[in-house]
Amino acid sequence: MLKEKTKQLFADALKEMLEKNEFQSVRITDLCRIVGCQRKTFYYHFEDKYQLTAWMYIHMMQEVWNPENGPYDFRENYIKGMERIREDIGFYKKVLPDEALSGVYKHIVIYGDQLFAEMIRQKGGTVDENMQFMIHYTSLAQICVVREWIFSNGEEPSSKLVDKILDCFPNPLKEELLMH
Repeated sequence: MLKEKTKQLFADALKEMLEKNEFQSVRITDLCRIVGCQRKTFYYHFEDKYQLTAWMYIHMMQEVWNPENGPYDFRENYIKGMERIREDIGFYKKVLPDEALSGVYKHIVIYGDQLFAEMIRQKGGTVDENMQFMIHYTSLAQICVVREWIFSNGEEPSSKLVDKILDCFPNPLKEELLMH
């Protein structure tokens, strides 16, 4: 519980800093000053600011997907997640500029892979090597498409974008996530 609260303090500090600064100018020392801790505390929780950003994205998505927050409906939950991104689109534009892509993407894709695999396992499915590849492939594609959507100011309705994304899921993955 304390770990999550500490991570959230860093997330809040990052958002505060981004109100006045660009993502590339954010320094870990400054985040720690705002939180009131030493740098080693940050590095205990995160590898770098890119992992912090990815954690914020995935943490938000995990809240959306939490079964305690309503019934499980993959499509509807995905739309809710996109709407949460739309609500904070300025933040995502700041943390996903071209020069930050590799760092943020790496972490979001890792978390995305883990999230999809866990969803499948929770539903009694198996994540073999082939399924893991489909998950990874899909995670990579999704973050690229969502980033483009963010930088278009979320002009396309979330439900339409989600339907397009889901139509492109490999069938075995779609069956595991949507059908069970």
